[in-house]
Amino acid sequence: MKLIHSRYFPGAKGILRYDIFYLLVLLLIFVIFWSVLGVSDLAERGRIQQFDEWVLSIVRQAEDPMQLRGPEWLKDFMRDITALGGAPVLTLITLGVIGYLILQKSYRSLWLVIVATVTGLLMSFLLKFYFIRPRPDIVPLLMTETTPSFPSGHSMMSAVVYLTLAALLTRLETSNKARLYTISLAFFVVFLVGISRVFLGVHYPTDILGGWTFGLAWAMFCWYVARYLQLRGSIEEPETEKD
Repeated sequence: MKLIHSRYFPGAKGILRYDIFYLLVLLLIFVIFWSVLGVSDLAERGRIQQFDEWVLSIVRQAEDPMQLRGPEWLKDFMRDITALGGAPVLTLITLGVIGYLILQKSYRSLWLVIVATVTGLLMSFLLKFYFIRPRPDIVPLLMTETTPSFPSGHSMMSAVVYLTLAALLTRLETSNKARLYTISLAFFVVFLVGISRVFLGVHYPTDILGGWTFGLAWAMFCWYVARYLQLRGSIEEPETEKD
């Protein structure tokens, strides 16, 4: 029996589509980056910490660490952006997508969204309390946070929610342009949320990279699960495909 059947590569509808390849390339970049950081830290202890502290320091004004480098509105902007990765907004977004799937009568996809989101949240909490990394203290925190620092919960959960939902929604979309737009928009929002956490001083850059890596890996896993279930006919698939 062939391990890889030809039906998994039916051209435009195959599992190795450009959108899957998109996620694989980004995940590979994160793996390479983490490998380089790990080797560097082994060769010279504390180098990752030095990198983290250097990044945090360059986004603050030297004479007043409470102020960000840049225009006065930047602090409020970053606070607004970071809310996109917070529990209230992510919950509303997830409920909105669930409502959309109900209207589309995509009930099996609906359960896949719920399971992917809830398990991603549980994984985020488990990782935080496994590593128990303290919050940064090199600059003043512009928001109050009480949970451990690594990985960034906002970065990880925004990646889990936005990328997973984008991946599942593209399975119901028939236009490749709409798929590309949905995926690109999700990545852009995830990127902004992660950057905002560094500017607010509540996370080290490697906390953000860790959150992105775990979140991206989980979204990619859910993506493959959705595609596999479609091939088996267990969840809904678009009737037509157009370029």
